[in-house]
Order: sequence, then C-alpha cells, then structure tokens
Amino acid sequence: MFESLLKKPSGKGLLVLKTDCLGLHASIVTGNKQELSVTHSATSREVEPLAAMMDVITQLKNASGKNLPRDAVLLHINTIPSRVEMTQSADVSGDMNLAEMMRWEMDSVVADQSPLWDLGWILYQRHYINLAQYEQLLSLVITEKRLSVKHGGRSAMRVGEIAVREHFATQDQIAECLAIQEKLQLPDQRLLTQWRPLPDGGLDNEMLGEPASQAAYLCSAMPITQHLQWVNAFKKLSHQKGFAKLELKHVYSMAGSTLPLIDADDERVLITEFHPAYAFCAVVEHGVLQDIMMFKASSQPLDAEVIIESLNEHQFTQVDNWIVANIDGVDVEFIEVVESGINLRPQFLPKASPIKLSAQQNSKFSHLAELGCAAHMLGLAPLMVSPLPGMPPPEPIYKRKAFRISMAAAMVPVIVLGYEGVRQWQIQQLQSTLAAKEKQLDAYGDDKGVQASDVKKAEKNIAQYKSLEQELKSLNYKKELVQSVMIKRQNVIEKLLPTLAHSVNDGVIIDSLNETNWYQFTLTGRAVDQNSVDEFNRVLSINLQPLNLYILNSPSRLDGQDSYNYSGVYIFEFTIQQRASL
Repeated sequence: MFESLLKKPSGKGLLVLKTDCLGLHASIVTGNKQELSVTHSATSREVEPLAAMMDVITQLKNASGKNLPRDAVLLHINTIPSRVEMTQSADVSGDMNLAEMMRWEMDSVVADQSPLWDLGWILYQRHYINLAQYEQLLSLVITEKRLSVKHGGRSAMRVGEIAVREHFATQDQIAECLAIQEKLQLPDQRLLTQWRPLPDGGLDNEMLGEPASQAAYLCSAMPITQHLQWVNAFKKLSHQKGFAKLELKHVYSMAGSTLPLIDADDERVLITEFHPAYAFCAVVEHGVLQDIMMFKASSQPLDAEVIIESLNEHQFTQVDNWIVANIDGVDVEFIEVVESGINLRPQFLPKASPIKLSAQQNSKFSHLAELGCAAHMLGLAPLMVSPLPGMPPPEPIYKRKAFRISMAAAMVPVIVLGYEGVRQWQIQQLQSTLAAKEKQLDAYGDDKGVQASDVKKAEKNIAQYKSLEQELKSLNYKKELVQSVMIKRQNVIEKLLPTLAHSVNDGVIIDSLNETNWYQFTLTGRAVDQNSVDEFNRVLSINLQPLNLYILNSPSRLDGQDSYNYSGVYIFEFTIQQRASL
C-alpha cells in the first residue's frame, strides 16, 4: 500500500521530518524498494515544533507546489534505540509486566545516551561557533574550574561569559541559546517505549533440544513530553488555515536509521553511523540485529581511540564487512584512524546499499537517515528497526466531548416538545368534552327543567378550557425563549472549543472542560512550568474577548501538595464565565 503511495506522481510520497531539538529539516521521499529519491527539502531554525513545521511546509509548498504528502514520519534525536535481553527468570508473562520491565531497562539507556543540552553544544549546533571553537571552549571551561579550586573556590566564569570574552559569540546569541536551553529542560522524564522481539540468540541450545536461556528485544524510547509536543503540533497544524491535514505515522530514532538500507542477509556486518550528537555502531547477522553500541558526542567531541577500544573489546570487529554512514560529515581522517585501529576497510553508503539512492546535489550524506526511514516504511529490514507510534487514531464520534455536548443541548428542545405534546393532547381531549357538553346544552337550552348542577359543570369546563389555553400560550413563549438561548449558547460552545485549541502552548495539556452553569465553564489541565500556565492565561484571555467571556480566576499549583499523581507537574484550574452586559 505504501509502496504504491511512493510511486504516485511528483508531489506525493512520504514527508520525513528530522529534528535535533534545535531546528527542523523536512524532506519529501518518493520511490520504491529498488530506488528512493529525495525530491525536495527545507530547513527551519525554529525550536518550537508547530512554528518549525509551518516554516518548512511553507518552504516545500513554494518549491514543489501545494500537492504535498499526507503521510509523515519523524526522526527525533532524543529517541534512543537499544537491544534488551531478558533471562528466563524474568516475569514477562503479562503485557503490563513486560511493559514495565522495558521502561525500567530503557530508563538508564536514555539517561546515558540522550544528548546533553549544555550551552556550548547549542552554540555549536546553531552554527554560532565551529568545531575548533567548541573544543577550545570546553578546554577553557575546564581550566576555569581548576583556577576556581586553586584560588579558594572563587566563582568560575560561565560558558557564555567565556564565549563572549573570546569573541566566539555575541551577547544576543548567548541569550538566544540560553532561552533554547531552558525550553529543552523537561520536568517530566517518563518514557514512551516500544519494543519487538528478536529471534532467539541461543541457537546452540535449540540445536540440542533445549530452550534458549534469554529472550532478545529491540527497543526504542523517548520522553513522553517531547512525543506529545510533536503529536499536538501535527493536530494543531491540521486546523491551521492553508495547511493540509498531516498524519504522523511513526517516530524513529536517528541512531540506526540507515539499517534498512543495508543488504545483510548472508553475512555478518558492522554498521557505523556518525550523527550530530553521537556515533552509533551495530552488528547485523543474517538480517538480525545482534548488538548495539553508542558513543555520545554532545558533551565532548568524538574520540576515535575510545571507539576503537570499545569495538575491539566487544568483538564488534569479528565481522565480514564494515559499512559507514557518514551522516554528520565527519572528517575522513577520523574514519581513517578508526580503520587502522580495527583493521577493517570501510564501504560507504549510499554506494554500499542495494537500493539506488538519489538526492539533491551534495546532500546524499545528510539525507541517509530520511531514506532509511522510507525504506523501513516499504517493509525492508523489519527486525532491525522499532519505531515509536505516531498519532493515535481518533476517538469514535460518540465518545467525543463536542458530540456529547451537542447531544445534551439537543435534548432540551426534545423535552420541551414532548411536554408541549402532552399538553396539546390534554387540550384536545378537553375540547372534545366541551363540544359534547355544548351540544347537550343546545339541546336542552329551551328546557327550563335543566338542572342547575349541569350548568355549573359546563361553566367549570369552560373555565378549565380557558386556563389551559392560557397555559399553552405561556408554554409557547417559554419554548421560543429556550430555543433562542440554546442557539446563543451553542454558538458560544462552538467558538470556545477551537479558541482553547489555538491558545494552548507546547507546555500545556488540557484535561477537562466542564460547564458548571449557563455560560460558566471550569477548565482543568497540566503544565510543565508556571511560565507555561501564565502564557496560556495571557493568550486565552485575549482570545476570549470576542466571545464576551473572561477568566474569573486561574489558580495553579505545583503537584505533590495533594492526591494528584503527576509529580513535578503544575496543575491549573480556570473558571471562565460570560462578561456582564453594561
């Protein structure tokens, strides 16, 4: 199905987004299992996901036309892969047990391998300083700390101060990078984890008729907060005027992204990737991932000697072939040092791939990760990649809040009409009775023998008829009044829901919206910090003015003071009501 999608005419295919948290790169990939091409690409320096997506998609529209792909995948630098082994003694009998064990295993892996967002690294990745300046900056920071200890613990100069002193960066650039660094601090470090079982590694035991002693799983994990930021950005973009609806299919790790491009069915292969934040090494045998090793490069430059020592120690060099994916454009001399240390001659992607890969001029290396994701979407190398889920499927319409609100509103006219119908039936019955009585009175009108009791009954029936007739008029008036109020109220609700969606920032999640009275609502939610709550309050207050609504009060507090379960998250509760008419 996806292969046919990639084969569609120019403008269709797969939209691949790649983020290092300091910017966004977008590419359109088309082709099939034999050939893949990057037709258009765009880059944004925006850090906020929605703003970055709007930027790159606008660029792609201008370059390729409005007919962009609807299916998208995301490559995220903080999505970390690992190979996890569970012994037979581990309790993995239930899905919940396995999920908890995987999260526990991946927690330390993600903490060790995620890029370190220090100020020097952000300056380097924003291209405000070059690699030589970055290495010199790290050396100067260490020197400053030593001098601080030597001189009795005096306050050492900070990274930004040293960068300005050495004329590496300006004050404005330092301020910009400090603001970015603050946004990248995630108070909620819980992980979203995905895994898939790999073929058993205990082949010798199986040949002897014994079960394997360990079960192997390929895992990927990333912070839940960052995953939600991008899922919400896709949802918001789909409601922006002038932007088509995009569906986020998968979230991939950058590390291991080129594995689907490798033809490793008949040999044992070492694959080495050089990414902006780390080097990734993997051993694949007969199409099965055997082992993974990563070297972080965000806190200090890559050390070729450390890579050589680790590869030799863990027997990563006992392979038939070595393939290099130089995504980050590492200096060729660095790869030559590794080559001499492990005594293997490298083959380079894209030439070493059985798939014909093409991209814009001088950009094949930087697009290898995107092409690898597209190859996986075509069904290549399923046992070597374990992407995280993308956007969840939409709720059934009968479970959506807007549907429940509209149904509740629709019930009011139904109840009114039902009550009116009963009254109308009573009046019709009474009219029939009165007609019979009037006929009887006409027949005996000239008869002086008419009894006084019959006259009193007739008068009582006439009075009851007039009373019901007056009650019917009153009910009709109330019905028109209720209909008028309901129409106004529904208009307010229809405008309120998108207003809330447009006011939410990336640090805020809305939990519930309850109507406590006519034109009065209680809005509850969570936020990563107090600044996010304040910004949401400010933007929402402005957007509510055209609806004649305002925020009556907006208490918020850091969780942990009561029975809430979201530790370290700010809880807020807004009261929204209609502004009184003057």
